[in-house]
Amino acid sequence: MPEVESPLGHWPHSLSSMMACLGCTLGLFNISRFAILTVHFGANFIFQFIFLSFIFGLPLFTLQLCLGQQLGAGVIDMWRISPLFQGVGISLLIAQAMMGLYSIIGVSWMFVFFRDSFITKMDRYRWAEPFIYYRREHLIPLNGTYKISETVPDYFSGVVLQRHHLPSGTAYGTIKFQLAFNLAVVWMIVFVSLSKGLRSYGKVVYAFTLLPVFGTFILCAKILGLMPPELVNIIFPETSWGEFFLNPKSWLAAAQETFLTWGLLGAAIMQIASHNKHKHFLQRDSSLVAVITITILLLVAFLANTCVQILKSNGYSYLPDSFDHMSTYVFLRSDKAPLPPNLATTPVRYMVHNSFVLGEKVFRPGMDYTSESGYQVLRLATELVPATFAVLGSEQVSPFWAVLFYFILIMFGIAQQLAIWHCVITGIMAIKAKILKSWETTITFFSCACGFILGLPMATELGIYVVYFFDYSIGGIWWLIIVILLQIIAVFMVRGRPYSGDNVVTALFHSNHHPCLLSWAPALLSFTWNVILPVALMVLCISTFKSGSFRDIFIWHHAPVAEYWPLWSRQMGSMIQLLPILCIPLAAVIQSYRYLNNGPSDILDRVQLLYRPPIGEHMDEAAVQEAAAAINNNNTNANVVSEDPPPKYTPPPSYTTATGARIAKFLRQSIRRSVRRIANVLGESSNTRQRFTIPSNQTQPPPPDYNAVLVEMNHSTTNDVAITIPDGIAAHSRISTLERLRNLEATATALTAAEVACILRSSFRRSTVRHTNTVNNTSFNDNMASLSAQNLVDSAAPIGETSLVLDHLPDSTEDKSHIHNTSSVI
Repeated sequence: MPEVESPLGHWPHSLSSMMACLGCTLGLFNISRFAILTVHFGANFIFQFIFLSFIFGLPLFTLQLCLGQQLGAGVIDMWRISPLFQGVGISLLIAQAMMGLYSIIGVSWMFVFFRDSFITKMDRYRWAEPFIYYRREHLIPLNGTYKISETVPDYFSGVVLQRHHLPSGTAYGTIKFQLAFNLAVVWMIVFVSLSKGLRSYGKVVYAFTLLPVFGTFILCAKILGLMPPELVNIIFPETSWGEFFLNPKSWLAAAQETFLTWGLLGAAIMQIASHNKHKHFLQRDSSLVAVITITILLLVAFLANTCVQILKSNGYSYLPDSFDHMSTYVFLRSDKAPLPPNLATTPVRYMVHNSFVLGEKVFRPGMDYTSESGYQVLRLATELVPATFAVLGSEQVSPFWAVLFYFILIMFGIAQQLAIWHCVITGIMAIKAKILKSWETTITFFSCACGFILGLPMATELGIYVVYFFDYSIGGIWWLIIVILLQIIAVFMVRGRPYSGDNVVTALFHSNHHPCLLSWAPALLSFTWNVILPVALMVLCISTFKSGSFRDIFIWHHAPVAEYWPLWSRQMGSMIQLLPILCIPLAAVIQSYRYLNNGPSDILDRVQLLYRPPIGEHMDEAAVQEAAAAINNNNTNANVVSEDPPPKYTPPPSYTTATGARIAKFLRQSIRRSVRRIANVLGESSNTRQRFTIPSNQTQPPPPDYNAVLVEMNHSTTNDVAITIPDGIAAHSRISTLERLRNLEATATALTAAEVACILRSSFRRSTVRHTNTVNNTSFNDNMASLSAQNLVDSAAPIGETSLVLDHLPDSTEDKSHIHNTSSVI
């Protein structure tokens, strides 16, 4: 199946597609989540994540890659293969837009940490000093040191989020200039990078991907060298190999992280792959993305656990927390102070975890669910690493490494935002690609401006609550799993060939690969797409919905009593989750109305155009119009008189072929008549092709043997051909070709071999016998015109009847000359 090229252009460099895909799998958020989850579950989580990545994570990633390159289209224009499921593409585009609108605020937070990392060796990090609005009783420490467990959360709440009214328990919705300015800077970077489409995006993606990847290697090498010697053998302190298969919470967290890494931005991955050139080396791109992504995540996991060990060597324990109040935002506890009873009796790896896009939520035992959420965003960047640099101080570790760390996170965050917003922009342009392609810069500007305006509520003191609300509603991935599951069902089960798994997988494997690989890899991957992947996604959807308590936001019949969210917010959150899912049946109804009310006269053809149009591999508009016109012409122009070209000699159909064709035709016509009766009951009519059968009143003699004809041909001495119809034959009769041979005027004038071949050839052609003297002959001409060489098998008569139908033959002697030359007409 040949690939179709995207009308929105191609990547300027061969590795641009791979770099852009790397921005989808490596971002600011999944790096932070993965690192913190390894701290909570130990090395068990790493092996579970890798195992589940091979089971359904990487197959889901490669599926989006192959679909994008094979179809040459994104999530909006790909549904020309099945217009009934256009709503799936709309839902995926809405999901990408909503995630891009609220997740970008995390990048603006990193700008504040990045700014305050530029200090000298004689200075102290700002997050290692108390904030003036908080902890007023501890402004002057007695021993010259500050509590890191208080200064780090105060810095994030007071300096970064600017929650100045947090100690008083109130919050205001005024926009903070610092957050709004940083948000505007990020959107300006996105606009400049995407303003020229692939020409600009294909170049800047190298900088936003390669720099943070190389920077991560350098930073991890430095931080790992700071590991305390006595703790080198226990890098992952929460590891418990005996619970590898027994802890379901660890497996669920690994499954959620697998989907968030490889499938969350599947629509963006598909759009990126659609810009590849013909026969792009897709296996190289997918292999590089998988290897680099897993390597960076492993390095970050070692980095996070090294920071935990450094804090432990300095007398601190790292524990989950919640952002809601000053009393709940405590993630560091001194080893000398006793732990609360709920934390002392239940290890962190046994607590229920729920991962979202920006952060994760931990249900701690004994927590007050009415005022404490257990949610925190970007724990690696806002808690663990700042506390480590604050404990070590600028004397032991140069501030350069803090600057490098936040620079890496900013670059990863912008690279992921570019991938998300590129999908949104191209999805809008895909509605009318030829018209909107010239407006690409304008669409990019207005979309970025709208994104900035809609993100301003997160630049207030209530911004962290807005982030948690959207992350709980949009980042609750159960509804997105349903949409992706419907996408797989629509492509492989409803549409099918030529877009089955066996054909789509050819974009990843080529014939020049090693024969050993080609013998098992394509078949295994196709089986995974069709069987394993849908089952795994279904199980993950149900488990996520139950563990995250998402059922609570659908309870509207009473006011909230013990719930965290008020009633109005639960109603809004549930609508946000249901809106993308409801777009699918709504779009299906609209598409059904459009296709069933317009198009070919036969309703079966309209249904086929709705869910499985016969457009093959060609995805352009011209091909769609030509396919619809072809089907329409085949049904509405059946009565148009056309002269067939002289066909090549074809032997007459056998009895078995003719009988089988008649049975198939009978079954097909029965089905069509049933559907037309239903359509007539519903008020719709369609033209049917009628065929008149004239019964013969005269018994026809049996046809002669072909040998007799050949013997008669041997005695031929003239080239004149004259065919007459005996006077005894009624006007309404059937005359076969052999009957014409039997009724030759004279035995002396036989036929030659060429003439017999001409007569046999003419028996396969059907044309119109035109008569202008009688008005009744008009209906005969209209019906005879529908019999052509294309309807040879359909028009075959069973044994006992002749194949030529002549109605209303003239009886006058003046027309006998015309009847004698029937062979020239037939």
